[in-house]
Amino acid sequence: MLRMHAINQSYGPRQILRDIHLELPHGQCTCLLGRNGVGKTTLINCIMGHVPVSSGSVTWQLRGEQAQDLLAHPAEARASLGIGYVPQGRQIFSQLSVEENLHVALLAGRNHNRQVPEMVHNLFPFLYARRRAR
Repeated sequence: MLRMHAINQSYGPRQILRDIHLELPHGQCTCLLGRNGVGKTTLINCIMGHVPVSSGSVTWQLRGEQAQDLLAHPAEARASLGIGYVPQGRQIFSQLSVEENLHVALLAGRNHNRQVPEMVHNLFPFLYARRRAR
């Protein structure tokens, strides 16, 4: 579970995020919507550790584990906690297939399992069909 409480973030004198409260429970899909310039990317970048949080708290808790202060972990350590981000556009490994990009992400994760979870193939059957066609 990801829990954000009273998050504020500014770029210099310009405040982008103002008192954000958000809870993302285990096993649910959440969509962040909004028009351009309202802070969606900034919020994601705060979670990923790419931009600093001015104030507030962010906790991360995997099922059956203790909650952790996410802000205490540098950006490069968050993948090993199970947190990932796939940016829009070509900011991934463009020479790799979608499934190969997923394998790269899995290697950065906690258990270094190289198998794409079956749930991913259930959600995106086209990946499974392409894998079988090879």
